[in-house]
Amino acid sequence: MKPLKSVWTELSTPLPAGLGAEHIASPLTSRELYELSYILSRSHFSHLAEGRANAVFRIKEPKDPSIPMGFFQGTLLRVPKATPDVTPCDYETLQDFQEKFVDVQVGRQHIVPQILVRISQPVAAALNAKRNSALRAKGVKGDPSTIHAGYAMLVEDMGPSPDYLALEFKPKWLAQSPMAPEDATRCRTCAREALRTGKLRRKGVKVPTPVCPLGLIHEDRAVVMSTIDRLAPKWSERDRERLANALKDSGVLERLRDLQAEGDSGDALFTQPSDARFGLSMTLRDCSCFVRVPIDQNAPVIIKLADVDKKNWREKQSYWQRRHNDLVEDGWYKGEENIHPPIETACVLRLNYCLERGLDIPSAFRARLKR
Repeated sequence: MKPLKSVWTELSTPLPAGLGAEHIASPLTSRELYELSYILSRSHFSHLAEGRANAVFRIKEPKDPSIPMGFFQGTLLRVPKATPDVTPCDYETLQDFQEKFVDVQVGRQHIVPQILVRISQPVAAALNAKRNSALRAKGVKGDPSTIHAGYAMLVEDMGPSPDYLALEFKPKWLAQSPMAPEDATRCRTCAREALRTGKLRRKGVKVPTPVCPLGLIHEDRAVVMSTIDRLAPKWSERDRERLANALKDSGVLERLRDLQAEGDSGDALFTQPSDARFGLSMTLRDCSCFVRVPIDQNAPVIIKLADVDKKNWREKQSYWQRRHNDLVEDGWYKGEENIHPPIETACVLRLNYCLERGLDIPSAFRARLKR
């Protein structure tokens, strides 16, 4: 059984030019996948995190001389949750979507690698027990979701470790919505965050000013650094510079922006929500970006995307459409929402608007732009 670290390395290399995913051999044989499922059946788990449709666990291999120590080091187990009123895509479909669409279009080297495995009923029972215990410890009661036997995914762990600084963020909409008002002073992400902040403010919840993703692909280095300042406020200046350089060199966010725009050139949200290209756009508008900055200053910064699951457009369509209408009709794109005092979003579109007219720029950019 080859070490999983070598599997992640293999799956992080670019696909051969001109070769479709259907011609790429799996890094593991069917026998090795069977062995993996057997090792998992004897392993121990601890609950790490979860979202609406999935839960993630750390894995500790069994004490067995035939299994190398640290076999699952750098690897996590991701499993689907069966939740009432939620119909996520099955894991076979998700794996197929990543291999045939995301890896090919974005570049496999930019995606957190994963492999499809099976978990038995005893493993599912162990995961449920660990999850329920973790939720009780957090004061969560009455969660109706559960984990069943079947397909799961082993994924590369991109979290913090003694050798790396780690950062996770959502790039969201890196190109303005094609249906936004022409005179918008907020991008789609900042308009959505302003709406969310307004709702929380009414409940008395204080929310920090959101980070505008457009700042990460801005042509002005000072704007990029201002954005990174807010994403990683505790990092040193040198490490922030390393991240800025790595983002520029990788070109992954620019690639995301281009694919988002290519798949949604007009009103596809209302007229072609089932279109595969639009589906890829919506997936890439909701993915996560994981960054690992080595403590070793000479080692390369690692940037990869995760949560690139295929969207269930039938379930999401009406929500997406309602949200668009809310943002336009209630003035969130233009900063004309009926709230006092106004919501500050520090959007790059607002920054550009102010720079063009000689107005005071958002406070988040003043230190770097020296204005």
